[in-house]
Amino acid sequence: MPTLLNIVVLDDTGAISFASEPARTSGLADAIVDHMKGTGAGKRISATTYKDEPHVVLAMPTADDMTAVVVHREDKSSTLVDFILSVDIAFDILNHFLTNPFEGITVVDQDSVLRYLSPVHERFFGHARGDAVGRPVQDVIENTRLHIVAKTGTPEIGQVQEMRNVARVVNRVPILRDGQLVGAIGRVMFKAPEEVHELSRQISSLRAEVDYYKKELAGLRHRAFGLEEIVGESDAIRQLKEEIRKVAPLDVPVFISGESGSGKELVAHAIHNLSRRVERPMVVLNCGALPSTLVESELFGYEAGAFTGARREGRSGKFEMADRSSLFLDEIGDMPMETQIKLLRVVENGVFERVGSNRARTTNFRLISATNRDLRRMISEEAFRADLYFRINGVTLYVPPLRERSGDIPLLVRHFVQRVSQRIGSPVRRIHPLALQMLQGLSWPGNVRQLHHEVQRAMIFADGSELTLANFRSLEDEAEHHQAPPPVNSSATIRETVGNVEHALIREALERHSGNKKRAAEELGISRSYLYKKLAEISQRP
Repeated sequence: MPTLLNIVVLDDTGAISFASEPARTSGLADAIVDHMKGTGAGKRISATTYKDEPHVVLAMPTADDMTAVVVHREDKSSTLVDFILSVDIAFDILNHFLTNPFEGITVVDQDSVLRYLSPVHERFFGHARGDAVGRPVQDVIENTRLHIVAKTGTPEIGQVQEMRNVARVVNRVPILRDGQLVGAIGRVMFKAPEEVHELSRQISSLRAEVDYYKKELAGLRHRAFGLEEIVGESDAIRQLKEEIRKVAPLDVPVFISGESGSGKELVAHAIHNLSRRVERPMVVLNCGALPSTLVESELFGYEAGAFTGARREGRSGKFEMADRSSLFLDEIGDMPMETQIKLLRVVENGVFERVGSNRARTTNFRLISATNRDLRRMISEEAFRADLYFRINGVTLYVPPLRERSGDIPLLVRHFVQRVSQRIGSPVRRIHPLALQMLQGLSWPGNVRQLHHEVQRAMIFADGSELTLANFRSLEDEAEHHQAPPPVNSSATIRETVGNVEHALIREALERHSGNKKRAAEELGISRSYLYKKLAEISQRP
C-alpha cells in the first residue's frame, strides 16, 4: 500500500516553524502540534488518528527544535500502527530490540551491504560506532550466511555459528516489501538466560553423541579388516585366529612373521580392531617401501627447516600420530641400523624428539611389527639388533603360506570373485570346478596376494559369468620366468604342475564323453585346437 511522508518542525515553544505543503494545507500540522503537546508529549514514537486514519509520528529532538516525521499509511490494519497505538512504551521496546546487550542485530540490504550493526555486535568485532556500515557483511562477520539469506529469501533459524572461536545461536530472516525481497536481518544470542544455557547443554550433548557414533562408524569401517577378512577354515588359520583373539586385548608388542603376500597386514589390522585402542585408527609404515634416509623423518617427524625440502610448518611423525593407538611397522627387517637404535629407545620409554628439535615429546602406542625376513639370521649377521628384536617380540604370530593351506583356496577364490565383481563391475560370479582344482594344485610362491592377482586378472579378461581353465593360461606362461618353491613332498614347478593337472582333467573329460573331443573341450572351457595341442603333449610323454 502507498505510504505518505509529511514533515512538521516545531520550535522550542511547540509552535510550527516549518510544515510540508500537504501537512499545512490539510490541517495535519495543527493536529500534530496538539498531539505532541498532549498524548505524544515526551514520546519518540507515537500514533494518532487524524480524519479517521492512523498516522505514526516519529519525534526527533534537536538542540533548538523538534522534527516530527509523520507517516500516513492507507492500510488501516497496520500491525505497527496498532502496536504503537496500544503500547505507551512502544519506542522503548523498539529501542530495546536494537540495543539489547544479549542479542546482536545485523541488517543488510538486498546487495548484502551492512545497513545497521547493533552496539553489542560492534564491540564484539572491535569496530567503532558506525564503522562497519556500508561494507559487505562477509567482510565484517565471520562465517556469516546473511548474504545468502538476503539473496535466496530462505530463513535460517536456530543455527550455530562460530565467530572468533565462540559458538553462537543465530537466526537469519529475509525481509520483504510488497512481496519483494529487500534485505535480511540476523539476530545473534551473545549472552543467554537459563533457557539458552540449557540449549547450549543440549547442543553439547548432541555433539558428544555425534562424536560417539562417528567413532562407532569408524570402528565398523576398521572391522572390515577384522577376523572375517582372514579367509580360511584350515587348522592353521583356525589356530591363527584363536591366537589373535587371545593376544589382541593384551597391550603387549606383537611380532608377525610370514612370507611376502601371506596376509600379515590383515593380521595387524585384526589385532588392532580387537584391542582397547580401536577408537583411534592404526598408523602404518612400510619400512621397506621408503629410502633409508626418509624412514627416520617418517617415524619421528621434523621441525620447520630441519632439512632441505622440509615443510615450512614442520610435520608430525608416525610416533605422534599413533599416540593412544597402534603403530604397525611392516617390513621392520629393512629398517636401517641407526634407526633401530632410536626406535628401541622410544619403545622402552615412549620419549622421542622430532628431527631438528631438542624438545622431548611423549607417545603411548602399541607396537605391531612384521617381516618376511629371518631376523634371527640377521642378528647373527649383525644386520638387526638383538635387543630390539626381543623388545618387539612380546608375542610372535606365524602366518602360514598358502601352499600349507591349499584347502582354503576355494574359499579365497570365491571371496575374491565377490569383491572384485563389486569393485570393477565384472559379470563373473563363479569359477568352474576344474579351474578351481587346477588352482589348488599350484604352490603359489606369492601366496594370497598372488592368488588375488591371478583371479582379478582372469576376471578382467573373462567374457562370461564363470571362470574356466582358459582364463588362467597366464599361469603357464609366467612359469617360464620364475619357478615356484617346491611344494610339500614334491619338486614340481608351476609349469609342470599345471601340465599334470591339465592332462589329468583332459583324460577324465574324454572318458566321460566317450572320446568326443568337441564335448570334452566345451566342458573344460577350452578350444578344440588347444585340446589337440595338449593331446599331442600327452602322446609324447613316456
